[in-house]
This record gives sequence, structure tokens and C-alpha cells, in this order.
Amino acid sequence: MTRYHGGSKVGPGVYFDAKQLRFTSMAEDGVLPGTAADEYRAVPVIVLFVVGPVLGLIYAIFLPFIGLAMIGWVLMQKLAPMVAGAAAGAARALRPAWQPGMAFLARMKRGKKAASGPDAWTTEVKEGLETEKKDA
Repeated sequence: MTRYHGGSKVGPGVYFDAKQLRFTSMAEDGVLPGTAADEYRAVPVIVLFVVGPVLGLIYAIFLPFIGLAMIGWVLMQKLAPMVAGAAAGAARALRPAWQPGMAFLARMKRGKKAASGPDAWTTEVKEGLETEKKDA
């Protein structure tokens, strides 16, 4: 197969760029697309008659798998945010909000003794409950 570079003037035919895996068809004399770094090879017509049906057969065999893969990809794109949100919510619900090094059993600072009478919080809660009972 004859080698040509991008920007070269060529006759009609089919040319293959192996680096980009693309075919370029020239219906009449013209210039190949690309730069001098792009290398094309002229593809004989007989090779096209053999390779064309083989590529078509491969495409027909794998088309259902490609379709299923595309459907799976679209579903994952749509479901991933919902699954991530649900997982984050479940983790938030299952994770305890306590700190192992801290003990909140008493409402006073460490080292102080409890007052002899009821504390302010207990009094406030009892008053709130009494007002709710009166309103109801």
C-alpha cells in the first residue's frame, strides 16, 4: 500500500489513517486532510470488498450488546445521584451523633457539685409542660 501524508495531492480512492483509525474517501483529485504528520495509506478496492462485509458482520453481531451497554450507562447516569443521596441519608441515619470521649450524663461542668435544688432546665421544662396542659 502506498503511503501519503496529510496535505498531499492524491487521485480518487480510499485512504486510511492508522493513527486516527479513519477512512477518507476522495471522489476526485484533491488534497488529503491533516498535516504532514498524518500518514495515510491507499486502500485497494479488492481489500474493501473483503473487509467491508466482515466489518458489517461484526457490527451486526455486537449491535445488541452496544445497545444494552448504552441503556445501562444511561440508567446509571440517572440512578447514580439518587442512589448516592439515599446512601448518604442512610449513613447519616445510622451514624450515631455521640462522641465516645464525651459523657453528657449531667448538665454541669466537670468538677462542680450539683446544686441542692432543681436546676433551671428542669424548672423550665416543667413549666412548659404545665402550660401545654392548661392550653389543651
